[in-house]
Amino acid sequence: MKTQISLILLGLGLVSASVYASHADEMPMPASNDINLTAPDQSGMWSFGATAVLMQPTNSAFNYADIVSSVDGSTVYKNVDASYHWWFGADITYAFPGNGRDVTLAYEGLHGTNTDSTSVPASTVSLGSGMISTLSGLSYQTIEAKTDTNYDAGDLVFGQKLDVGKRIRLHPFMGLRYAHIDVTDTTYGSGGLDLTGGDGSSVENLKLENTFNGIGPRLGSDAQVNLGQGFSVRGRLGLSALIGSRSIDNKGVITTYDTDGTTVSGTINGSNNNDSETRVIPEIDGRLGLNYTYDYNSTTALGFEAGWQATNYFNVVAEGSSTGQYQDNTNFGVQGPYARVQLDIA
Repeated sequence: MKTQISLILLGLGLVSASVYASHADEMPMPASNDINLTAPDQSGMWSFGATAVLMQPTNSAFNYADIVSSVDGSTVYKNVDASYHWWFGADITYAFPGNGRDVTLAYEGLHGTNTDSTSVPASTVSLGSGMISTLSGLSYQTIEAKTDTNYDAGDLVFGQKLDVGKRIRLHPFMGLRYAHIDVTDTTYGSGGLDLTGGDGSSVENLKLENTFNGIGPRLGSDAQVNLGQGFSVRGRLGLSALIGSRSIDNKGVITTYDTDGTTVSGTINGSNNNDSETRVIPEIDGRLGLNYTYDYNSTTALGFEAGWQATNYFNVVAEGSSTGQYQDNTNFGVQGPYARVQLDIA
């Protein structure tokens, strides 16, 4: 994730340098080392933006089962891998009349589910029950696994436009970010042995749920390099520090059925590990895209943009371990291509 965001920033810097080089003969050389930094004069304007994002979670894949061969002892690890999901973002901005100040209210999120399952003949291999409960280590013939990801983030930021020469516009901003992150891993194992020593069978349900809700200061900057004819390269780097509650719900239940398949002969509740604490979660996000904006007249413009974006929250979720206890301090992130449209009305 850090590498992806670094590449976004590097790409923006290279484009900026190439634009300066390609237009060196058109731009007057400065008479001194002073930077021509000005705040643009603007009229009051509303901007409405909508973004479609093909997002993929970047946290570790859920390792829900280990298949151990009874022939040679080799192990195959079964994971629920994260896939891309369509989601959306929306924002509204009001530019105050005068010298380039504005305020923006924005939302982005991802709600997605990934599943996987596996089954094996009991005579050839043993199937571990997953990696998220103190009940792990029992063998089942079939295991179904699922990861539910729910992520929502909202920003309220104030910004200031600054023109550097004729082709570069910076837009530093600061404000607040709120984020809700919920990652839930579950498994259902069936075809296990009768734990009471009879001829029946057992099933096992396991769950590890991570939830974080936090709010905190946000700052960063947009950057725009004008290429001419309505085209520009646009990028963003944002940083946040969110203060909030992080909770973990880790539980497991085994139920044993008699041979008739209906009578419950025993139920075992595993250790329910519940943990809740207040944490400060750092966040970093970046994006880089190509924009085209068409000015209909002096009061209306329509822009289109496409590119890549990435977001990472540090040490916010826990993942399961082979010992049945969750491991703390892992990252949660989302990344993927985006397409954006924006309408400006003065």
